[in-house]
Amino acid sequence: MTLEISMLEEVEARRCAALMAGDAGALEAMLAADLVHIHLDGRVDDKTGYMAGFREQYLFRDVVRGALNIRTWGDSAVMVGPLTQRLTLRKSGEEIAVRAITTQTWQRSGGEWLLTTCHNAPVAS
Repeated sequence: MTLEISMLEEVEARRCAALMAGDAGALEAMLAADLVHIHLDGRVDDKTGYMAGFREQYLFRDVVRGALNIRTWGDSAVMVGPLTQRLTLRKSGEEIAVRAITTQTWQRSGGEWLLTTCHNAPVAS
């Protein structure tokens, strides 16, 4: 395993931990300014919209990534793998279970890997 892949696995683990801890500062620091986040239902958010949803709409109860296929090209990387999440809607208290395949692109900037794109697709039955 290359050093870059180990670093990317670590940053993704930190991102998942920040989601579950409700740590907006840590999460925001891992996101590129031009983030594009495609939700499971097809909605598209930029960084501002994604962070607003994180702060105002969702509580992340559990976030688990399965085996990740990570490919790097210099300062760019693509990460693909399963994602399961358990969320609570802040307003209603409704719990949502998510099973997805997630594709992420990452860009190294100033020595740090930043998430530039996240696209979630439902797991086929």
